[in-house]
Amino acid sequence: MEEIRIYHSIWKNIGLIATCFVFVAMGILMLLRGEQSFIAWTGILFFILFFGGGGLFVLFLILRERISHKAYYIITDESVSMDSGMKKQEVRFADVEEFYLIKVSSSKQIGIKYKKEVEFQKMNDASSAGRTFRKLNELLAGVQESLPADGLNIKPQELCDLLNMRLTR
Repeated sequence: MEEIRIYHSIWKNIGLIATCFVFVAMGILMLLRGEQSFIAWTGILFFILFFGGGGLFVLFLILRERISHKAYYIITDESVSMDSGMKKQEVRFADVEEFYLIKVSSSKQIGIKYKKEVEFQKMNDASSAGRTFRKLNELLAGVQESLPADGLNIKPQELCDLLNMRLTR
């Protein structure tokens, strides 16, 4: 079967990027209007850095994918790999029981239900902070790991169905 490459959608993320930059502009205007207290400056600068950094990161991901042709997800017969620009992750289909759609806060994600022995091994191999995050993920989302499914050039349910179809082969 052929390799499937999935990218971030420019049109689905343009609103997020624009919103981030509007908040940055508002923060800059607040600084220029003469807020003088240290607490106000600190808060506004954090606001600018948080939204500006987030908007630039999403823009970086989209441009990186388009210019270098590096897909966010590459789905093969054996695995799905994710390259987020900061971290690469590979999920082997031989280790997974099923994929299913979950909603965490306002984002849709693909929950990964690993086989029991793999799940146990991943928990044992994780650092103490990693084990804490895995337990927290299980508590909040019902899974140790998930794959982001928002803002892509494929719908979250279609991605989930595609992964489950590859899983059964």
